[in-house]
This record gives sequence, C-alpha cells and structure tokens, in this order.
Amino acid sequence: MMQTRLSALIKKELLAAFRDPKARLALILPPLLQLFLFAYAATLEVSNVPVGVLNQDWGMASEQLISRFERASAFSEIRRYQGLRAAQAAIDRQEVMCVVHIAQDFSRKLAAGEQPTVEILLDGRRSNSAQLVNGYIGAIISQFGSDYHLGSDVPQASEIVDRTWYNPNRDYREAMVPILIATLPMAMVLMIVGMSVARERELGTFEQLLVSPLQPFEIVIGKAVPGLIVGLAQAAVISLIVTQGFQIRLSGSLFVLFLGLTVFLVAVIGIGLFISSLVSSQQQAMMGIMVVMMPAMMLSGFSSPVQNMPSWLQPLAMANPLTHILVIIRGLFLRDMPFWLVAERIWPMAVSAVVTISAAAWMFTRKMQ
Repeated sequence: MMQTRLSALIKKELLAAFRDPKARLALILPPLLQLFLFAYAATLEVSNVPVGVLNQDWGMASEQLISRFERASAFSEIRRYQGLRAAQAAIDRQEVMCVVHIAQDFSRKLAAGEQPTVEILLDGRRSNSAQLVNGYIGAIISQFGSDYHLGSDVPQASEIVDRTWYNPNRDYREAMVPILIATLPMAMVLMIVGMSVARERELGTFEQLLVSPLQPFEIVIGKAVPGLIVGLAQAAVISLIVTQGFQIRLSGSLFVLFLGLTVFLVAVIGIGLFISSLVSSQQQAMMGIMVVMMPAMMLSGFSSPVQNMPSWLQPLAMANPLTHILVIIRGLFLRDMPFWLVAERIWPMAVSAVVTISAAAWMFTRKMQ
C-alpha cells in the first residue's frame, strides 16, 4: 500500500516538473550552457595577454631578454614604450596588464657579473591575473640570467626542476571542469525540491497532501526521489560530456563516483526540503535557495582552497556537502582515489542528509498537527 502511495506521489512530482515546456527547457539548456561557459570562459589561466616593455638599456642582453617575452605562449603581444609616463598611461587604460621596465645599466651589470634589477609594473585591479603574469615574467627573467652566465666564472644558482603530480601539464580544464558534475546538478536539484512545496502551498494543494493517507516520511521521500532522479540524470549527461567531449579521463571508479554523487544529492535534497518546509511562497523559496547557494560555493573550495580560509570558518566549510564531493571528484578524475579515502568524505555528507531530511520531516509533522 505504501509503495503505491509513494509511486503515485513520485509520478505526480515528475509530471509537475516536466509538464511545462519551458520547465523542461530550463532543466536541460542552462546546465549545458554553464558547462561550456565554465570550460572555455571562466578560466584562471593567463593567455593571450599583451605585455608592455620600457627598455632604457638598448644593449644586446636586453634585446635577447625581450625576444624571450615575444616567444612566450602566454603573451599575445609585446608593446614597447619610450617613457615611464606612456607606460603608466597604458596600464591606466588597461591596454596592458604589466610593463617590464629594463634599466639603463642592465647589460653592463650582466657583463660585469653583477645582478641587474628589472622592475615589473603590475595592474592591481586584476590581482589574480597580475600575480600569474608576474610569475611567468619572473621565471623568464630568472632563466635568462642563468643561461646568460653559462660557461662563465660566475657561480650558478642551483637548478630547480619541478614536477606536477596527477596533472602533469597543469591544465586548468582538467582540474576545474569535472567538478561541474556536482555543482550544476546541485543548483537544479535545489530549485526543483525547494520550489515544489512552495508551489503547492501557493496553489492550495499542500494542505490536501497533509490530510491525505501519506505519512510525513512518505511525503519527504516522494518529494526527494524526483529531485534525485533529475540530479543523477544531469550528472550522467555532464559526466559523458566531460569524459567524451572534453577528453578528460576518469582515473578512478565510475561506481564510486556515482555513489558519492548519490549521497551528495540526497544531502542537497535535504537542504532543499528544509528550506521548503520553512517558506510559504515560491519567492521566499527562491530567496532561501540563493542564500544557501552562494555561501556553499564560496566555502566549498571551488575557487580557493579551504585551507586558506580563517580557522574559525573552516568547520563551517567542512559541514558543507559540496566541499566533500569536490574532493571526491577531483580525486577520482586526477588520480585513482582509494575507496577508504572516498568513504572519509562520504560519511559527513550522509550525516548532513540525515540531519536535514529529519528536520524537514519534523517540520511537516508539526504542520499536520
């Protein structure tokens, strides 16, 4: 009997979600559009950057250094300036992100075995990109200094050889695109689950649901399963595009990946149900979802490591289910993450799911009394 009631409620929720053609389009088009936008537009890599050069030396060594900037793949164009005022104006107009200022004594000091100074003027309005460009330019200058003195009597610094594990080419796309498998379905599941109860309250059908033979836990399950089905379907489609379209290899187990995604989506559904149990209109539900979404993204390690956050904020980040699923996805895509390490990230999400779903069921029970 309970199975019949649950299947009827689940079918009703799925029909409500897919009945409207615009709603069907909203479930398919935005996640795909965001996937390609994040893959191609929202990147922290620095490429095709115009760089300014103020060369007051005009010796052979300074021209050799500038030629290295011209051959660097990160820089699209090298723009030369005749004076400091023109270089500063170019930064002010954002024509270039930085200007390399080579002093008059650059070649003389190199020839004498002294250490010359190269000044790098950076645009602090784009601080993250400026830091990356500064690192590129610093590496080019350091390598040029080492190569210039090869074979001379000047003592050489130790050679630094760096190796990057799990992502040898340090490809931004391989590190960032797979985590969209969790972040994009999360937003859609929150919308579906969080808005469902609010929509029924506005239509006046939620009270009928409360006085029906359905028990509170059955209402919760009936509201949760459609969101889980939609979320897993979206995750499967995005995973297919990531692995086949972008050719990003999944190093770990596909089963373990979807096990983690299932627990994560159940935790997200619990959050959505708890929000929907508190609000009385779709507008309030939308505001509640936005209040939850932005902090969850900021605290998850999506754009900055959790370890860089203040110590008092890190426990809140660890209570965020998105934090744990991002670790699982990166671990399974970039390396074959062992199951026991995955399990260490699954149980906090399971606890979050139990707490939020229990709280939502308790709220529904109160409304039935």
